[in-house]
Amino acid sequence: MDPVTHLTAGALFAQAVRRKLPTARGLWPFCLILAVLPDADILFFRSDPTFYLLHHRGFTHSLAFVAVAAPLLAWLYRRPAGRPALGMLTVLAAGLLLTHIYQDLATSYGTQVLAPFTNRRFGFDALFIIDPVYTGAMLLAVFLGAFWKRRRTGIAFLALAWLFLYPLASLGVRIQTERGFERQLTRLNVEYDSFIVTTDALSPLFWKTILIRDNAYALENIDLRAPVATQPKFTYLRPSAELLATLRAADPFLDTYFWFTAYPYYMEEKSQPDERTLVFGDLRFSSAGPVMRSLFENGRTPFALSLTLKSDGSVKSFIFHRGGRTFARTLIE
Repeated sequence: MDPVTHLTAGALFAQAVRRKLPTARGLWPFCLILAVLPDADILFFRSDPTFYLLHHRGFTHSLAFVAVAAPLLAWLYRRPAGRPALGMLTVLAAGLLLTHIYQDLATSYGTQVLAPFTNRRFGFDALFIIDPVYTGAMLLAVFLGAFWKRRRTGIAFLALAWLFLYPLASLGVRIQTERGFERQLTRLNVEYDSFIVTTDALSPLFWKTILIRDNAYALENIDLRAPVATQPKFTYLRPSAELLATLRAADPFLDTYFWFTAYPYYMEEKSQPDERTLVFGDLRFSSAGPVMRSLFENGRTPFALSLTLKSDGSVKSFIFHRGGRTFARTLIE
């Protein structure tokens, strides 16, 4: 989730436990810092994005990190806080860290919640990375609690219930949407190998579905206001296992990139007698809906990778785009 959502969760925790820790100094800073602390891994992103792809939402987003960090952070905070009960501070620290992990698990990015034992990414694809309804309701609760002090604790606990229940409700909508879409595909006699329904901007109103058939993907929008399915267009090229193996063996970053991608696709941008350029993306970060399509109408998609290949298939160079940062490497002069 975005930093505003995490910080708002920290503010709600501070309001909810204030009566249990009436003399604790610095409670708000403690809650706000721990609410975003797992995202400290982004500070290690420098010129080489390999660390980011490997470790963002890695160990600092894991249960093992919570088990180690929660008691340590509680112990460090206890003295400047005025020595409240260590056990309560530990529970508070664990609750803040686990809430951050839960909110990230609700998105489709993928979170290594079992690191360092496995780097598998988990997620239940219920919330888009920015959800104005989800975050807006929590911000409203913080605002009301700041001015309605007699009801502050109750408002905070209601908002924390919303924090946990809204993603589960959205997950339920996604599951029902997936079942309905599958029935529509059957009625249309669509041939496909597999498909998923996942979040898009303004979920749970809009969803996107990724269908796989042979060497191609189809990316379709599902609008719950008018959930009418049409024949999917399998227009996104799916790289072969042989091509991916060649690219991953060419450079450690390319190995990391294609490990990171869930639905890699490419389009051939241009060809010359002795080389060709392929532009890769991940459909996990592409959108079929109107909101994100308008934002990326210039053709630039998140986590795009441009590869220049020699006529023999070897990688000459590549350029990786992430947000406003670019990482380039030449392998063959």
